[in-house]
Amino acid sequence: MLGQDNFCVVLAGGFGTRLWPLSRKGMPKQFLDFNNNGRTLLKETVERMRRIFPEENIIVSTNLDFYEDVCNQLPDLNPLQVLREPVMKGTAPSITLASYHIRDINPNANILVVPSDLVIRDEAPYIDVIERGMSYVADNNCILTVGIKPTRPETRFGYIQMDEKVADGIYSVRTFTEKPEESFAKVFVDSGEFYWNSGILMWNVNAYLEIAKTYLPEMITQFNRIYDTKHNRDERRSLLYSVYEAFPRISIDYGILEKTDKVCMTIGDFSWNDIESWDLLYDYCAKDADGNVLGMYNYQVYNCNNSMFLCNKEKKLVVIDDLSEFLVVDTDDVLVICRRNNETDFKKYINDAMLKYGEKYS
Repeated sequence: MLGQDNFCVVLAGGFGTRLWPLSRKGMPKQFLDFNNNGRTLLKETVERMRRIFPEENIIVSTNLDFYEDVCNQLPDLNPLQVLREPVMKGTAPSITLASYHIRDINPNANILVVPSDLVIRDEAPYIDVIERGMSYVADNNCILTVGIKPTRPETRFGYIQMDEKVADGIYSVRTFTEKPEESFAKVFVDSGEFYWNSGILMWNVNAYLEIAKTYLPEMITQFNRIYDTKHNRDERRSLLYSVYEAFPRISIDYGILEKTDKVCMTIGDFSWNDIESWDLLYDYCAKDADGNVLGMYNYQVYNCNNSMFLCNKEKKLVVIDDLSEFLVVDTDDVLVICRRNNETDFKKYINDAMLKYGEKYS
């Protein structure tokens, strides 16, 4: 267990369309229970953090639309530990807001930032990487990221190119590449120099804000004004609401990590998965002896293998026969039946639905 100077920020404010129609704007993937065991991705992440950080030092960053969902799923968490963005503006503004919020609590805090939708299988080596990383950033003015050794030329993840060793288990970073085409991804994997970008970040709060001042100067100026000591909490929130919508929509990767030379990397020697697609969700979920994911209440399945069948209706009986490598998702208002591995087609489904029906099925 880390000491009181160490804080964790769990990012739970985003929504994605890659798991549509299950993950929606009103109920994104971090709030879903994919294995029907009462454990959502958000719950699993926070439970994991409780084994590393003091309970009161865990902050969940979300937005106004999801505030009640977070509080309902994490009833043991003090609502004051749920930080609300006025509007969704990407990870750079949300992480910077969380850093100012934590610095106000502890002026020399060390911070871990972790997405709420990561799947971590091997917790012991994961905890070891976090504890060693937090110890490093406490004494070094840098942003530390965790790279995962790639097992395939995956185009749905970002890549970090490792450079020279700067300390025991710590390396400088040469380049970041966001979701390359398959030909580049194959070159990256074959080179042995590139690692998947896990989305896990660590830093000392003062080091981060000093770096951010160079690359997000207008945003930092506004946050300095908001967090001036003369303002009480209500005044700060009012100021935040008045300026936040004008912030650019920008990720921490594009806003800072790809531009600064103050980024280092440590290697995460643990099983990691970022659920960015139905195929990756299939890998995560429990399966029967035929490789089928059976996320249904009442069902009869015959002659099926390596498929994924999901239905959220308790009273509906689902009967499926003779499907291989298929995805069937039945929600309250959308039914999708298609091949399991067809990322391009899914974008088309969503875009066509938006063109034909507007926001109705988003």
